[in-house]
Amino acid sequence: MSFFFLSILLSAVIGIVIIARIRGYDIYEKETFVAMFTAFLVGGAASVIIALLLYELLGLIGIDDTQISSVAGSFIFIGPIEEFAKLAGLAIIYGLMKKQFNEVTDGVIYISCVALGFSIIENFFYANSGPGAEHLLVFRALISTPAHISFSALVGYAWYRNKNENRPFSTVVSAFFLAALLHGIFDALAFSTYFRFLLFFYLWIIIRLSLKVIQYSNVMSPFKPKLDELLSLPEQKPAEERECPYCKSTAPKMKFENTFFTAYRCDSCGYHFSSVRNLQKIFRYFAPEYKRFSRKIFPVTLSGKRYLSVYGSAFFEEGSEYGFFKAEEVEARLKLLNESTVDLFRKTTFLPGALLVRIID
Repeated sequence: MSFFFLSILLSAVIGIVIIARIRGYDIYEKETFVAMFTAFLVGGAASVIIALLLYELLGLIGIDDTQISSVAGSFIFIGPIEEFAKLAGLAIIYGLMKKQFNEVTDGVIYISCVALGFSIIENFFYANSGPGAEHLLVFRALISTPAHISFSALVGYAWYRNKNENRPFSTVVSAFFLAALLHGIFDALAFSTYFRFLLFFYLWIIIRLSLKVIQYSNVMSPFKPKLDELLSLPEQKPAEERECPYCKSTAPKMKFENTFFTAYRCDSCGYHFSSVRNLQKIFRYFAPEYKRFSRKIFPVTLSGKRYLSVYGSAFFEEGSEYGFFKAEEVEARLKLLNESTVDLFRKTTFLPGALLVRIID
């Protein structure tokens, strides 16, 4: 098999793997893989064509590759052209799949797919540009692809707010110029002789920014369920005999099962309990944080006994399969975590306050 055809296969595989990864951040109302792949393929191809036409136009007016592929060209040409192309790709996808856009996270998810398509196609061309360039297919997938996705996250957020929540179009314009600036900085560092060493640090910063945007959009999602409501709807089945991990009662327990978790209520001690795995799901779905479950756990003493605690509101013994919690205490903790997420996003994002408010609020 020639490298040309192999690179097509590798590009498709890389794209599918990254789509699956992106889909993992769409917590509450997941987009179908088919819809995301369509955005990847159609939006990505459209954005590449638009970018190529714009670059061709620059050539017609006498601006050559040397001027474009420079530190100054990164800000004047590359950033604005490629971010405009991806925004146009998102507009095309929105026109094709408007009904799929029903929460703000969708704007971020779909422009991520468009950006992914743009980057994968771009990487394919780089890898087939000549002998010795084959490694660029994978190398750029690890560097340029996450960068392309990260640049555009706020644009997708702003696009949804404009189209579905009647926010002014200036919101999209502000997000676009910000994306173009972030993109320009990335390419300027890549072209720079003296500051190229900062490229990976900068990549880490913009990836963190994009994850914060997705996290923020998940917290604000209208599809985010409420724990107390789900714990007030027991299964319409006979109670199960389960041992409570706290009081050890084996009396029949009411079972609460839904798409997010399974839990039981012990009427003997008043605690709810579930498997540790389901506790992990509760703290992921109801307070989306992108960090390991182990980082949420610390030891506590409860009624003279040592337990491991999830943020001081759910408890389990080390090595135990089940943990227990008071529903109202977990609900209060989840609320604090979500409020903290919103507050930290506004305070720690490196964007100027006025610009952040214009885009986010």
